[in-house]
Amino acid sequence: MIIPITKKIKFVEAPNRGRFPYCHCLFIDDETKVLIDSSCGKEDLLSLIKGHVDVIINSHFHEDHIYNNHYFDKTQIWAHELDAPAIKSLQLFKDYYGFKYFNAENLGDDFVDGIQLKESPVHNYIKDKELLDWGSTTMQVIHTPGHTPGHLCFYFEKDGVLFSSDIDLSRFGPWYGHLCSNVDDFICSIKKCIEINPSTIVTSHKGIFTDNIIQRLEDYLNVIYKKDQLILNALKKPMTLENLTKLQIIYGKNTKFTPFIKVQEKMSLYVHLKRLIKLNEIKFSEGIYYKK
Repeated sequence: MIIPITKKIKFVEAPNRGRFPYCHCLFIDDETKVLIDSSCGKEDLLSLIKGHVDVIINSHFHEDHIYNNHYFDKTQIWAHELDAPAIKSLQLFKDYYGFKYFNAENLGDDFVDGIQLKESPVHNYIKDKELLDWGSTTMQVIHTPGHTPGHLCFYFEKDGVLFSSDIDLSRFGPWYGHLCSNVDDFICSIKKCIEINPSTIVTSHKGIFTDNIIQRLEDYLNVIYKKDQLILNALKKPMTLENLTKLQIIYGKNTKFTPFIKVQEKMSLYVHLKRLIKLNEIKFSEGIYYKK
C-alpha cells in the first residue's frame, strides 16, 4: 500500500508490518522519481516498476533493503561508498557480516542461498550532507553509521520528515549483529537524529511516528546503555565470548536460539565488547573477558 505523507513523499508500506524479509520504503513522486530501498511487497513492486523509477537509493546494504534491486534493470542505483561493495558482491556481503571470522561460513552461504539474494550494481555514491534535488522536493543525505558503515538517513527539511531507515525505534533497540557494526558510531548516529528534531520520522520496520519522537529516540538509545550494564554485570565473573553468548544478553532468553541467532548474538556481543574495552570498563586477555 502506498500512503501519501506529503503531496510528493509517499510511504510504501511493506507486508507483515515491515518485518523481515521486507522493509517499509519511501517513494518520491516528483520530476525525478526516487525509491528509497526496494524490499516492498509484490503488489507495490509491480506498480512501481510499471510506473517507472529513475533512481533507487539503498539506505544500506542489508538484504531486506536491497532485495528487489534487480527488478529495476533500467534504474540508477545509489548508495554510500562504504556499503556499496556489499551490495555489488555477495562474497563481500558475507564478509561484511563476518561469517567466516566466526567459523560460520556455511551458515552465511545457506543464508544468502536461502533468500536467493542477488548482486546489484551501484551507479553513484552519495555522501553525508549532500542535498539531492528531485524537482520540487529536496532531501539531505545524513550519514548515520553504526548499524552498517554506510547506513544513511534522509531529511526533508521543508516538510520536517526524517526517513531514519534502520534507526527503527523498535523495542529490541539498535541492531549491530555483524562484524562491520560499530556501537559507538550507532550512538552518535541516534544523537544526530535527536538533534535534527523532525516533526515526522519514518522508519524501515516500525512505520511512521509523529508523536514523542525525541523520547522514542532517547528510549531507543538507552537500550545500548542497558546492555552495557548487563554485560558488565555478567563479567563480574571472567568469561569467554562463547560462554557470554550462552547468556543471550542481546536477543533475550525468550528468543529461540537457532544456530543463526547464536552467531548473531556472538557477533553483537563482540562489537559491544569492543566498545567496553575502548571505554576501559573491561579487559581482554588470552580469550577471556573480565571486568576491571
